[in-house]
Amino acid sequence: MASQVDIANLCCSILGKPSIASLADNSNAARVITIEYDLIRRAILRGRAVWKFSIKRASLPVLSTAPISGPYTQQYEMPSDCLRVLLAGDTYPGLDLSDYRLGPDDSGYLIEGRNILSDYGAPLSLRYVSDVTDTTQFDPWFVVYFASRLAWTCCERLTGSDAKQEAAGKRMLEAMSQATLTNAIEGPAERQVDDTWTSARMQ
Repeated sequence: MASQVDIANLCCSILGKPSIASLADNSNAARVITIEYDLIRRAILRGRAVWKFSIKRASLPVLSTAPISGPYTQQYEMPSDCLRVLLAGDTYPGLDLSDYRLGPDDSGYLIEGRNILSDYGAPLSLRYVSDVTDTTQFDPWFVVYFASRLAWTCCERLTGSDAKQEAAGKRMLEAMSQATLTNAIEGPAERQVDDTWTSARMQ
């Protein structure tokens, strides 16, 4: 499995830069990559694509302090490693007549800060994207995508080459495509696209 240094060196390879022995190396490449490494990793994990290796589940106890105002009467604290909530509670979305609703929201919960507000009973089941730092858990295509994204981000400071940045961007697209094809990325259930025309047809 890849290490942090392996990912950094793949980034260097994409940009045509010499390899490094450690992220603590006294080199411009090591310094620039170190600055961006965790920021980019978290941004990718929290992004639209849901990488399967990052998915976790938890059972949350209700907090003793209720929300100051409605519409929800209970709140739960998200796990410290939660980057993105995928599902709170055990209710899955169904038909969504989004332009037919009168209220601002019809979901069973609301995220405010690091808390989940909901009327679902305790304990609250949670499915979420976790802040995975252990590189041995990374999917191989995530490694390639991550390194390519690092290269794309760091390219200006390390090479100043538009051509190399474009090449890094193409690597990113290829890695994402392969990750999707190899089932490394989850295809989450999405609400159906519907409107009042759908409602009229149902009558």
